[in-house]
Amino acid sequence: MATHLSIVVVEDHQDLRELTCMALANKGHHVLGLSCAEELEDAVKGSSVDVFILDLNLPGEDGISLAKRIRQAYPLVGIVMLTARSQSKEKVQGYESGADLYMTKPVDFEELCAALQGFVRRRQASPEGALTLSKFTLTGATGSVRLSSAEADMLMAFARAPSSRLETWQLAHILGLEMDGLNKASLEVRIVRLRKKMVEAGAPSNVIESIRNVGYQLSVPIQIV
Repeated sequence: MATHLSIVVVEDHQDLRELTCMALANKGHHVLGLSCAEELEDAVKGSSVDVFILDLNLPGEDGISLAKRIRQAYPLVGIVMLTARSQSKEKVQGYESGADLYMTKPVDFEELCAALQGFVRRRQASPEGALTLSKFTLTGATGSVRLSSAEADMLMAFARAPSSRLETWQLAHILGLEMDGLNKASLEVRIVRLRKKMVEAGAPSNVIESIRNVGYQLSVPIQIV
């Protein structure tokens, strides 16, 4: 199975666009560089794209709006947002738009390429033995379980995230929780409940692993249908 990705980079700064495309191409990925959102539709028509890398401050339609359109059209595609903005508010807007990963400029290309390996693993994951999420029903080797809306939202976010890893604040945001001690405990309870349901469907007991001082990581592939 192919190990490289088809990537579209939308960046209006020509030098940065060319540098990004070159760095990714040197890793064996197929890369197309575009200068604005308006070029995207014609450029990718009839093509299969694995990852979109978007500049937040594009001329015309900005990266937030473009990410929303891409996520609506391609629910499982990878979206990486690149921007000079590092404030938490801008990061939240980026993730709300559908981005899987938010990186601040100047971009460390080794870090970017490492993050993209999560998308490679997602595409290579064998459907055999994977859990399948259809609306609010999770199906695995040993049966099906019903999920709440919040549980389904968490699983969809895990499925889209690079390396299937989410930070605690991202999960709290998905659930509409503030990041205080009480709500962290509430998040842990919800993770335990979700993990139990996934095990009932046939997943291993460590299907959602806790990463100390970071968040949680999914250990099995999820197919969304």
